[in-house]
Amino acid sequence: EAAKDTAITSSASGGSGSANADNSTSPKRYIYTQVDMEHFKHSNAHKELLGFVSAMGKGLTTTTSNDSNTTTTSPHNYNPHAPLNDLSPALASLHGSLTCMSTTWMDPNNTTDDGLPPDTTVKARFGNPVFRKWHERLVERSGAIVKCLMECHGKYRNCTMKEDENASESTTASPTKEEILKECSQLGYQAASSSSPSKGGSTPYDHEMSPKENEIITELRSYLHDSFGHPIRLDYGTGHECSFIVLLLSLCKIGCFNWNNSGGKGGPNTPTSPQVIGHASLSLLHAYLNVTRGLQRDYMLEPAGSHGVWGLDDYHCVPFYLGACQMRARELWQQQQQQQKKKKLEEKESSGIGGTDTEDDDARRLPDNPYLPESTKVTDPSDPPILDTTHVDNNDHWDPSIIHNRPILESYRGTYIYLSCIHFIQQIKPGVPFFESSPMLNDISHLGSWSKVMAGLLRLFEGEVLDKLPVVQHFVFGSIFKASWTPSRTGPLEAPKRTFIGGAGGVEVAGGMPVTRAPWAK
Repeated sequence: EAAKDTAITSSASGGSGSANADNSTSPKRYIYTQVDMEHFKHSNAHKELLGFVSAMGKGLTTTTSNDSNTTTTSPHNYNPHAPLNDLSPALASLHGSLTCMSTTWMDPNNTTDDGLPPDTTVKARFGNPVFRKWHERLVERSGAIVKCLMECHGKYRNCTMKEDENASESTTASPTKEEILKECSQLGYQAASSSSPSKGGSTPYDHEMSPKENEIITELRSYLHDSFGHPIRLDYGTGHECSFIVLLLSLCKIGCFNWNNSGGKGGPNTPTSPQVIGHASLSLLHAYLNVTRGLQRDYMLEPAGSHGVWGLDDYHCVPFYLGACQMRARELWQQQQQQQKKKKLEEKESSGIGGTDTEDDDARRLPDNPYLPESTKVTDPSDPPILDTTHVDNNDHWDPSIIHNRPILESYRGTYIYLSCIHFIQQIKPGVPFFESSPMLNDISHLGSWSKVMAGLLRLFEGEVLDKLPVVQHFVFGSIFKASWTPSRTGPLEAPKRTFIGGAGGVEVAGGMPVTRAPWAK
C-alpha cells in the first residue's frame, strides 16, 4: 500500500506549492475579481489546461512514420461499440460510471430508486427541479466512483497482461487487456449504481486510504461535482464542461492515463503521449456527452452564459474542437493516400509497364478508411449505425460543409464527435433553420479546411472560456490543479449565484459580458 500511495501521489505533490493559507485539504476558489483573473491568465494552471486541450487535438492528428519511405497518419479508428479500447484501467472505470449515469439515473422506464425522471408537472421554461436530486446523488456516490478508479489504477500497475487469447501458456493465468478493461468498467458502473457497498461482498475500494490519497480523492470529487451543472441555478455551460477537462487533466497528472510498465504504455513517471491523451479523451467525452445531453434534454438546464450569435451551441466547446481535429486527421489521411497512389502511378508509367484496366482502377482507388470502425454490429437499436469500411462515402472529401448533409450526419455521428454535436443540436431544435439556431457553426461550415476550423476553435476555447471571468470564477484549485497566487480575498467555496460579473471589484451585475471577436472573422 505504501508503494502504491507513493506512486499515485508523486505527480500530485510535485511542483510549487499553492497559496492556501490553511491546512485544509478541500479545494478552494482563487478567482474572485479581475485581479485574480489576470493572475490566472499568467499561471501554470492556465498553461497546463490549455496545453492539455491542445494535446488532445494533437494526439488525434499526429503523423507517424511506418518506414523510411512512407509517412502515414496514425490510424486511430474510434469504435463506439468498443469504447474501452483506448482507455487505461482507471479511465475504463470512469467510463463505466459515466455509462451508469447516462443509462439508469435518468431512465424514465427505471421504476427502481435509481430512476430520476424529470417532473412533468413543472411548467418552467428552464430547469427541472429533479436535477437537484440528481446532483445530490452525484455528490453522494462520487466518493465511490473516484475511489474505484484509483483502485483500478493501483491494482493493475504491476500486473502481467496477456496481449491476446493466443498468448503462451506461461501467461494463461493473466487476464487479457480486454478482460481488464471490461472488469474495471463494470466496477465503475457498480460504484455509480449504488450509494452503499453491494450485499454479500466487499467493494474494490474497501481498504483504508492514506491521508494523501484522501486529499487526492477529495480534490477529484470536487471537479466531478462541478462537471454536470449547478444544482441551485439549474444551469450548465462551458465552465462545467471545463471542470470535467480539469478532472481529466488531474487524472493524467497522477498517471491514470497510462498502463503499467509491463502493459507497454509507461509507468506513473512516464510522460503521457498526446496520442494516449487524445484517443482516451475522445472516448471519455463521448460518454460524458451522453450524460450532459440527457441533463440538457430531460432536465432542460438553462445555458450558463450563452454567447448568442458568437456561441457554438448553448453548452459546449471542447467536443467541437476535438471533432474538428478528428476530421483533420481524416483529411490528412486522404491527402497522404492520394500522394502515395499518385507516386505509384507515376513510377509505373515511367517504367513503361502497363497493366490491365482492372489493375489501373485498383491503383487509383483509395484503400479503406482506417478511421472507420471495422465492426458493423449494432448492439442496441438506439445506437447510431456503424457503416462498414467499404461504404461508398469512405473516401469522399469532407470539408466543413459536410454538416449540412443529413445522411452523413445520421450514418457517421457515432464515429465522428463533431457530427454527433451537430446532430444533437438539430434534435433539440427541430424545425429551426440551422443558420438561425447556430449562426456561428453555420459560418464555420463555409471555411475551406478542417485545419482552419481546428485552429479557430482552440483560440475560441482560450478566449471565450479560459479567459472569461464569468466562466473560470467557478474553478477550484487543490494540490494537483494548483493556484500559485494569493487570492484577492477569502470567501466561501460557492461562486456567485448569478452567471455574470462585472467591474474590478467582482460586483454582480445584470448585464452580459463582452465577447471575443470570432477567430475566423475578417
